[in-house]
Amino acid sequence: MQHIASHLIYLLMASLSLSFTCALAAKTKLSNWQEADIDWRAFEGTHINVLADQQPAFMALKPYLPVFKELTGINVGFHALEQSKMRRRRSKDLEKGLGLYDVLPMGVTFLGQAYEKNYIDPIAPYLNNPALTDKHWYKIDDISPNSLALCQINGTLLSLPFDFSAPIFFYRKDLFDKFELQVPNTYEELIQTKIALQKAIDLNPELAGMSAFASRTLPGAGLNTWTVLPVMRAYGAQILTQEGEALSNSREAQKGIKAYRDLVVGYGNPSNSRTLHFYDIRKLFKEGKLASAFIASHFYNEIDTPKESDIWDKWEAAPLPKGPQARETSPWAWAFAINSKSSKKSAAWLFIQWATSAQTASLLSTGGSPPRQQIWQEQLFTLVNKPGFNATMLWVFEHATPAHIQSGIAQFPAIGEIISHAYSQIFYGADIHQTLNNSNDKITVVLETNNLKQK
Repeated sequence: MQHIASHLIYLLMASLSLSFTCALAAKTKLSNWQEADIDWRAFEGTHINVLADQQPAFMALKPYLPVFKELTGINVGFHALEQSKMRRRRSKDLEKGLGLYDVLPMGVTFLGQAYEKNYIDPIAPYLNNPALTDKHWYKIDDISPNSLALCQINGTLLSLPFDFSAPIFFYRKDLFDKFELQVPNTYEELIQTKIALQKAIDLNPELAGMSAFASRTLPGAGLNTWTVLPVMRAYGAQILTQEGEALSNSREAQKGIKAYRDLVVGYGNPSNSRTLHFYDIRKLFKEGKLASAFIASHFYNEIDTPKESDIWDKWEAAPLPKGPQARETSPWAWAFAINSKSSKKSAAWLFIQWATSAQTASLLSTGGSPPRQQIWQEQLFTLVNKPGFNATMLWVFEHATPAHIQSGIAQFPAIGEIISHAYSQIFYGADIHQTLNNSNDKITVVLETNNLKQK
């Protein structure tokens, strides 16, 4: 009898595998892209280099590069690096004008500098060229307006998004239910919940080694700033005014960073919480060693099947808590841009058009978080099937806007480094008032130096 049951399970798994293979084969038929009224093979034999981050969204694209080559005849060198290494490699290529990479990964925090220094080409000449783009087929209107907003400066579209996310609150629903805890609505409630959750965890031997909460702490522009700044905004703080005045040491900023510090340091946090990379936080949650965290929304695709995680059916998500002034987050779009020093720009554009198309997005829906609304409506909301997460993603799509400092300001890389190191010092016990005053003075110097250069 056991042999028969095992055989039936084998047949079922084989059937499911075959069904998936058939579905994938249908989605990767070249005809899906050949419906576009352009000559995909116009640059056959060309070789382009694509720089990428090691984020799951980029890595999800890699297995389908043979499809692009078969479609276009273009060879792709796909170089994926850890994020800090990728940024250094990108900066070196652009600052020296080497043109090593034809296609570059781009986020809004670097976009202003890239625009100011003409590092990347505007997208419009390629998008509006009927020999290169079938706009009716591409359907740019299907791309989330909030993600497109993260790809332009002063109305100039500089990149196209293929992954859209924002930090949200992931939590172990099974544990919140077991310990009769409510999802916190405010940051004060979350601080209290962290402590109550850790106390409950400590009373259950089967949960030994688990921590209640974690979020980004490592310094670096785009690292801890990505999750600190929404808290700052929720408390009514801003780093820069619209007029360019530094306000990173305001009373509201002091309250915001105090709340964040109390969230990420102390009882209820991993012992190494000050040095955790965001990859470490994901790993802890995925392995069942973390009960809640602020993590990028596209993390769902790493924990939504039993093959990927043991807690795949135990988690839920909610928006970040609200502060005294608002409920905020930090939307982010990973996008592709064309290096202005590339000698193969048209071939690079064909890659970007392919990578960001609805047809390719449908392939990446279990490896990334596509910005295309149709994919979410037709596939992902049903696939994930978690009411809290789905409602949260709708909120992100409809309401998430970046902080002014993260909206493409050319000085963000410099200012982001300053504030991120100040925040890190505070997590280690530095005086909040003095540390923010010192960092605000440094920001003022950056702004004054930039103004002198412009004059």
